[in-house]
Amino acid sequence: ASGFPVLADPLSGIRYGGVTRTIPVIGGYDGYLTSELWNHWPDPDVVLRFGASPTSKPLRQYLEATSPTQYLVDPAGEWREATFTATDLVVADPTQLLWQLSRMLDTPGSSTWRQRWLNADETHASVLTETDSHSQTDDASDEESGNDQSETWFCEGRILADIMTLAPDPATIFVSNSMPVRDLDRFGSPTTQSRTVLGNRGASGIDGILSTALGAGSALSTTEHLIAITGDLAYYHDMNGLAALERCDVTATVVLINNDGGGIFHNLPIESYDPPFTSQFVAPHGLDFEPTEEIYDLSFARVRGTDRDGFQTAFTEATTTAGSHVIEVVTDSESSHRVREQLHTRAVDRILSN
Repeated sequence: ASGFPVLADPLSGIRYGGVTRTIPVIGGYDGYLTSELWNHWPDPDVVLRFGASPTSKPLRQYLEATSPTQYLVDPAGEWREATFTATDLVVADPTQLLWQLSRMLDTPGSSTWRQRWLNADETHASVLTETDSHSQTDDASDEESGNDQSETWFCEGRILADIMTLAPDPATIFVSNSMPVRDLDRFGSPTTQSRTVLGNRGASGIDGILSTALGAGSALSTTEHLIAITGDLAYYHDMNGLAALERCDVTATVVLINNDGGGIFHNLPIESYDPPFTSQFVAPHGLDFEPTEEIYDLSFARVRGTDRDGFQTAFTEATTTAGSHVIEVVTDSESSHRVREQLHTRAVDRILSN
């Protein structure tokens, strides 16, 4: 009714599905919100926020830096606010509140603000698309020259983007903490396809990821697919949760992103100090997860993250074949982190130049 942009967290239930046909849903903000941009844009006057604190750190920093009047709507009256930037707590049912507010608006407001966000989101998406095309071209030329530079353009976020594109419709997708949910936030573009995305945000731990995903799967209809996306440490900490596949008669496709340790710590300043960075933060484990195939009676496939065609084929086969499947995607956390930085810089530069 207002015409204002809706910044939808991947766990909000708003980023995916039919609602995207009627409202301007913004999903790429984590990939371009930075001080360079928000110093260039006018500040927001009012923000209506619903639900938990956003997954995106750049979004939280943007709200803190621009200091709008921020109404936090929570029917339970909880002040779920990580950065303490909300100015007002509104204890109300979100649906009823929005319905009442929409009745007070005669016509949508100025389209300039909305279009600024839509243009930024489209620019961010175009940078990702161009990078994929560039990667394919570079791979071909590198093969001819004998150089293997494919790692240069690979990013774990591309796995999340492919899953959201290729998953059956409808699908319930459970995404782990650490980097998977953050990559989904940045690379999982809004779509009209029916995706119910769940996660264990809050304590942000890695315990119980598989168990929670399979618990959600036990409540699904037989026509809806369950896809669990997890990192290697979360998989290791909850491998015994796979016993629920047989005990609860659940089938699932598990995408295991294995970068051999805690890749998220590349986001911290400690990355520049090695030692102790590798041994005490990344903490490589060198584990082989293939034996879980025999233990839990599932199929197991291993692909390299840079083999995009191989992953897409394995994922499509898994989601169209009976039984449960684990697809291990072997990646490199450091190179992925560098590519995220490059993509972020390129998107911001492109948006500012438009």
